[in-house]
Amino acid sequence: MGDRRRGNRGAAVRLAAALVLLPLAVMQLATGCTSGRDGDTARSSDDELGGDLHVLVAASLLPVAEVLAGEFELLHPGLDLQIAGAGSSALREQVLAGAPADVFVPADPVHLDAVRDEVGLAHAPVVVARNSLVLAVPAGNEAGVTSLADLARPELLIGLCAPEVPCGALARKGLARAEIEPVPDSDEPNVRVLTTKLAAGELDAAVVYATDTASNRQSGSHGGAIVSLGWTAGTAPQASYAAAVLSDAPNPAAATAFVAFMRTDAARRVLADFGFVVP
Repeated sequence: MGDRRRGNRGAAVRLAAALVLLPLAVMQLATGCTSGRDGDTARSSDDELGGDLHVLVAASLLPVAEVLAGEFELLHPGLDLQIAGAGSSALREQVLAGAPADVFVPADPVHLDAVRDEVGLAHAPVVVARNSLVLAVPAGNEAGVTSLADLARPELLIGLCAPEVPCGALARKGLARAEIEPVPDSDEPNVRVLTTKLAAGELDAAVVYATDTASNRQSGSHGGAIVSLGWTAGTAPQASYAAAVLSDAPNPAAATAFVAFMRTDAARRVLADFGFVVP
């Protein structure tokens, strides 16, 4: 998982290096919250939210989720928001195994379906963002990659996400539609690992999310620059991020308020700044 510690007005966002499997405390879902518009914030029906809040997000959503988590804590200083990011399939298995979790935001609704069937969801998932796949290369593009067809060149070092995670599954479906059979040298557990290798020059090309190339250019993250070549064969595959509160969330009031907060205009602007398409 990609985690780092944050602090906001005395309340820290602790990013767990690994999820510790603990029994989930069963609590009744608290009364709802309202979402603000034009920069207003989502607020619980309670005067103040507090306690621990565990939010699990797809690795591709983690950088912007960290920012949103910090802003949410500023609104609720008594809240200790712990956020973790990894491949959606890995997070799903952690939830099913009993890891502490209040909110789950994978990059593919299929993982929410599995959680709904075995654990239960407090309400219907809410789509908070979308993201397109792109062909990306390291800055300089020394291999001369120009299109998705180059992913079939055996002499190149090609990277994809593993088939079980959304970025890998979507990439393979999109390439199959384009009648391109890739020859990947690397199947990574999540897109952040894949992007790191690409930026370091360990790969000649990879299929990543559009937001990964945008944030890399802006922040210089991953140790180097990567460049998007777009999706050169038809319509780009798109990931959909839906947020849901688990039916046995330990902190249902804060969980419900955080999901509503992700749909406010203020949060939507942050998501758009990171390159996500907001509904």
